[in-house]
Amino acid sequence: MVPSARPVRLCHVAATSEGAVWMVEQLRELRDRFNYDVTAIIAEADGTLAEHLDGTGIRSIRFDFQYPGSGHFFTLLRRVNALAAIFADEKFDIVQTHLFNSMVLGRLAAWLADVPVNLSMISGPYHLEAYTPRWIDRDTAWMTTALIGSCEYTCQLYRDMGMPEDRLALVYYGPNHHKFDPSAIRSAGIRAELGWSPDAPVIGMIAYFYPKPFASRWTPPKLYNRANKRQEDLLRSVPRVLRVFPDAKFLFVGSGWGEEGEADLKEIQALVRELCVTDAVAFTGFRSDVADILVDIDISVQASLSENLGGTIESLLLERPLVATRVGGMVDSVQDGVTGLLVPPLDPVSLGDAIIRLLRDPDWAKSMARDGRELMLERFTLDKTVEALHALYKERLSVDDGKLRAGYRRWAQLWRRCVSGFVFSYLAGRLLIDIYVLPYFWPVQASDDRTE
Repeated sequence: MVPSARPVRLCHVAATSEGAVWMVEQLRELRDRFNYDVTAIIAEADGTLAEHLDGTGIRSIRFDFQYPGSGHFFTLLRRVNALAAIFADEKFDIVQTHLFNSMVLGRLAAWLADVPVNLSMISGPYHLEAYTPRWIDRDTAWMTTALIGSCEYTCQLYRDMGMPEDRLALVYYGPNHHKFDPSAIRSAGIRAELGWSPDAPVIGMIAYFYPKPFASRWTPPKLYNRANKRQEDLLRSVPRVLRVFPDAKFLFVGSGWGEEGEADLKEIQALVRELCVTDAVAFTGFRSDVADILVDIDISVQASLSENLGGTIESLLLERPLVATRVGGMVDSVQDGVTGLLVPPLDPVSLGDAIIRLLRDPDWAKSMARDGRELMLERFTLDKTVEALHALYKERLSVDDGKLRAGYRRWAQLWRRCVSGFVFSYLAGRLLIDIYVLPYFWPVQASDDRTE
């Protein structure tokens, strides 16, 4: 670390009160391995994230991250000022945001407060594939010290937007590989639980059932009227696989995300009956023993339309043969024919054929899965993530004389407050045009979700 009389003060910001285990693990490791003084700013709603942070001994601050829409648009400036005041009071050396809402609010606030190092870690390419959030990101990116893409595809999207290479870094959201050691994980006994034959090949997808987003400029066009995780594509491949392997079974692990997600789950369950494959398909709902279930699966499938790494890292760490769609960051972890098989998205035929190839040659499938684990250990673990972040922090904090980069300068704060009116007016005006004007002149077109 750059020489300093005190630990570097690091703050991660995430606009959520649930999940975000990856942020907790990053902060814990950065504290324990590299002596950072860590804090998390999270959403103020009730949830498990605060308990998880408390249990890890990480201080947390609650904040209202509600993003402005037509009903509460004019509260944006108040929220940015409130968050900037927290940064200025705490004097964090580094502020790193995750997730879109916290990225935008945190980026504006960190710039306003003159935080020395202002970083945005991009959890996935979704917002960069949609019209409105893409321009919001692009037109505020100049405020950041650096953008951290978490897959090559995300970094390339920023390059395509004109972001210079020296403002970009690639750091994956790697999991704790000790939790995914195939020699230490016990079987969940899923075949016995479901009454399936011990020899039945099991093809599984572990993912929430997310609702279909409506067509808008906040949604990538390829997702208009389409659920992202595409359980339906795997389901439509089932008859094709059963013609070759009639004893194969298909396992869907995950619950619906909210009421709309539960409605989508019911639609997919109805499709099972429509396809007459009821005996070959099972839905488990939410399970906490995901790693145990993964070791029972012969082939893991990730069929998303927009994705970072999805569940590919965990599957390969557990040496599960894998089929994934050729989208987002999944091409980083799944090297076609080397660590797994890649297929086009929205293509149940190609998906079914890839599954058949792996079932026909299980030795080849297992060999690729073993190579996949080696690649994950080499590049895609929590250890690699925090080491890369630590190196980035050192680089961005240091100045020529070896001191920490200056911040919270009174003159800079005053100057930025003077020009912030123009910045916020531009963002507000363009956002209002997106909401109220463009729909009349440039209506979006919803896609047809049917796949053949």
